[in-house]
Amino acid sequence: MAGVYKRGDVWWVRFRMDGVHVRRSARTPKKAEAQVFLHRLMEEHAEALRGETVPRRLLTEAMDRFFEEVSLKPGTIETYRFNSRVVTRLLGHLHLDEIDRRSLSEFVATRKRTSVTDATIRRDLAFLGSVFTAAIRWGWVDTSPVTRFSKKSLKESSPRTRFLTRQEFMCLHESASHDLRPILVLAVETGMRKEELLGLKVSSIDLRRRELHLTVTKTGRPRQVPLSPGALLTIRELLERRGRPRSSFLFCKPDGTRIGDPKKAFAGACRRAAITDFRFHDLRHSFASWFVQDGGDLYRLSRILGHATLQMTARYGHLRTDDLHEEIERVGRRRSHGRSQEHQIEAPNTSKEGGRRHPQ
Repeated sequence: MAGVYKRGDVWWVRFRMDGVHVRRSARTPKKAEAQVFLHRLMEEHAEALRGETVPRRLLTEAMDRFFEEVSLKPGTIETYRFNSRVVTRLLGHLHLDEIDRRSLSEFVATRKRTSVTDATIRRDLAFLGSVFTAAIRWGWVDTSPVTRFSKKSLKESSPRTRFLTRQEFMCLHESASHDLRPILVLAVETGMRKEELLGLKVSSIDLRRRELHLTVTKTGRPRQVPLSPGALLTIRELLERRGRPRSSFLFCKPDGTRIGDPKKAFAGACRRAAITDFRFHDLRHSFASWFVQDGGDLYRLSRILGHATLQMTARYGHLRTDDLHEEIERVGRRRSHGRSQEHQIEAPNTSKEGGRRHPQ
């Protein structure tokens, strides 16, 4: 069954051929143009089935199908949607087989002229590479030009490790609203991501074992987060707060539903505390930095943070210098001891020579 239908202001087409269900955006607000697109698309598919020709696909067609079929996290989808708008504007008029190293070089040059960072351009290319990977799987192209394109001219961005001193955090805490304060405390006492923290359910809290059981994480792997005395006290106060509504969420509204993102409250607290260039995620960096500075090792930190690799945790390694000071002192003592021994050996020889020059 073939036909056209409307989604928002744009018409879409769909049909089934040889057991394959095809659904595409006609990219037009006019029904007549969508019907023409439908008939052309059906003819291309019929020709391909007869082996007469392989239909060429526009990059925009591939992106439409990519967003229809791909299964990604909401945050990744949101980022890819942003990337797709830029890619559509600069490369959307091309067919997949027209995109090569030259067109990608022009894309990068154009993006650089708009003063965007190399890291942003890398993310654009990463999205484009994902679309081509999917297109290869569909049989629309044989190879991806993105994998062959050299990215040496695009510098890797340094990992962000902005963190607060304990004094700065005290100022931020004092400047925060009553409802924001426990969120800030748990963020720096557990190292949890914002989504993990705001979505934390009471059923995930194990007060007896003093830990949290997280089942929904960024990496998709569950993990246990130990609770410090400060975190444990904050959780108990929240659960025992007078007038707390019945809710499955630790942080909830008066009606028991989950709270939203406290962006404005956080920005206001930072402004009142005179803290600049600081994001909510940097509270996680603050936890990690304090952990390492207090002597915690990177392996255990990696497990607490839920990093996929130890390399992600290594960015905090420079903050731990106690062991370096101990090693410098050990080497210094050994060096001083060696010089002392050399002096003791040389002293008798000097005295003997002196005795020969001046016999008694």
